[in-house]
Amino acid sequence: MLERVIQLVAQIGGIGAPLPETGIYEAGFSSVRALELLLALEEEYGLTIPDREFVAARTPGEIAALLQRLQQPA
Repeated sequence: MLERVIQLVAQIGGIGAPLPETGIYEAGFSSVRALELLLALEEEYGLTIPDREFVAARTPGEIAALLQRLQQPA
């Protein structure tokens, strides 16, 4: 999952593949790109990602961890 998040960050952001601990905004993301990433992740993984939690996840590693947590059965 982490590798896919990194791929999407690079693709949507038009940047090289970031390290898992690289902040997406520090890597050049704008708020519009972050929204595109959020929508792409929701579509790909069939999840609804709470905005507050997505905004708090600043790196590809944190985003992947959030996705894994959201996929866990309640």
